[in-house]
Parts: sequence; structure tokens; C-alpha cells
Amino acid sequence: MDWNKSNIIFIVAFIILNIFLLSYSFNDIFSEEYNIMSDKDFIEDVENILKEKNIAINCEIPKEIYTLPVLDTEYRIINIDKKMLEKFLGEGIDPVENVFSYSNQKGESIEIIEGKKFIYTLREKVNGNLEDNLKITDEINNFLKNKNIDGSGFSENYRIIIDDSGFIMYTRYYNNVSVDNSYMKFYFDRNGIYKFEMQKIISIKEIGEKVNTFTAAESLLKLLSYDDVNNKEIIKIDMSYYSIEDENWQVISGINSYPVWKVIFSDGTQKHLISPNIYFY
Repeated sequence: MDWNKSNIIFIVAFIILNIFLLSYSFNDIFSEEYNIMSDKDFIEDVENILKEKNIAINCEIPKEIYTLPVLDTEYRIINIDKKMLEKFLGEGIDPVENVFSYSNQKGESIEIIEGKKFIYTLREKVNGNLEDNLKITDEINNFLKNKNIDGSGFSENYRIIIDDSGFIMYTRYYNNVSVDNSYMKFYFDRNGIYKFEMQKIISIKEIGEKVNTFTAAESLLKLLSYDDVNNKEIIKIDMSYYSIEDENWQVISGINSYPVWKVIFSDGTQKHLISPNIYFY
């Protein structure tokens, strides 16, 4: 989507959001007890608008409103050296300047993206139904131990299983809220883990101002600004911390992370509902 089109759609979605808020709060503007999450008509209208894009909500819409600090986050910058190459690919491979992808004769490979994302492919995915007795959590723990990867601070956020494969997403948590840019993602099939992806935040500090978010229902209207969410099913809505990874991501080592609502779809994709739904005070 080009920048101009994206912003036009965003503005339209924002106008729609404000019209809804005005129409549903006008009669109750002098009532301190009005709670938009208790307004069944508003919730129903949000669901109906999303249905026009064939977006189904198959989960509870959270009612909480959060007041949370903004986080100053610092990322681990990955330097490719001989020790790393030997650790994942074995001996005999030397690092080359400005080369960010390496492989060995076994079919294993590593790739570093934008200096922060580490992708390790162990093998090709195999076809076949997943076995009920596949102990993927045990395999994850063994993988981290064998590769000497520090998984402390990470907890399972969600898992998706589609047909003959799936993945489990682990994220770092700060005060019980997921910091989504700091993650470990394990891809698995009937034979276990076949790919691993990681991006790691090494430092988190609160900065002065706090933000008060709108409700999840209000934020869901931000989905109207995306053209790649039609015909999808929402299976989870959750509060998270998130930073936009834009074209400048490669040169960024630290950035602020803001509390935003996140939706997870049944196909494993997710959207962070970044919009003017945050008030500083």
C-alpha cells in the first residue's frame, strides 16, 4: 500500500471512530458512570462494521482501560563472528564483511536481518499430520540449552497450529504486559523444530509520561485502515508494548515502546492497532 493511500484510509477510519464515540457518548456526556464497554449497541456496531470486511471476532473483547508507562528499549545488535558461525553451522565457515546469510552442507542456515533479527533454519519443513504426543515445549527447552540461548524473561504468548505445522511465539514481559518486539519464534512440524527466529531487547526503562489507552473495542476500528485483514478471524485481543519497525529499523539500536492493543488472527498473523488512541498525561 502506498503512503498516501495508507494515510487516507487511516484518516477515514479515525473519522469513523470519532463519529462513533461522539454518537454514543453525546447523550451520556454529563454522566460519570457511562462506560462504552457496557454499551452493547456500540459493541454490536463495531462487530457489524468489521463483518463488512469479513472480519470475525471469535474471542472476548477486553473491557480494561490501561494506564501504563512508555518504555525506553535497547536492542541487542548482532555481530556475525566465527564463534557464532561455528555454534550454529559448524566449523569451516568464515565471516565475510557485509554478508548476512550463511549456510552449510547439511542444509542449515542463519540469516541476520537489520542487525537485530536472527533466523536459524535447521532443515526444510516436512509434510504430515502433527502427532498428539509431540512434546514441543520439552524440545524448545532442549534446543535453547543445546544452543546456549538465554531464554530468561520470555514466556509463551500464543501458539498457532495449521494443518501439518505451526509455531509458538514467546515474548518478553514487562509488568505482565508483552513487549512484542522482543521475541523468540519456534516453527515446528511433525518432526519437531525446523526454524527459529529471535529478536531481543536487552534493556527496558520507564520514561516519565504515562499513557491512557482507549478501549479495545474502540481500537478495533483501526483495522479498517488495513487492506490485508479481510476474511480473517480474530482469536485473541490483548494489550502489548510495541514499536513500529519501519525503513529506519536497521540503524536503530534503541527506541520507545508504547502500549497498544494487539489482535491475533487464526492464521497466525497479528496487527498492532497503532492509532491516535493514546493520551499522554
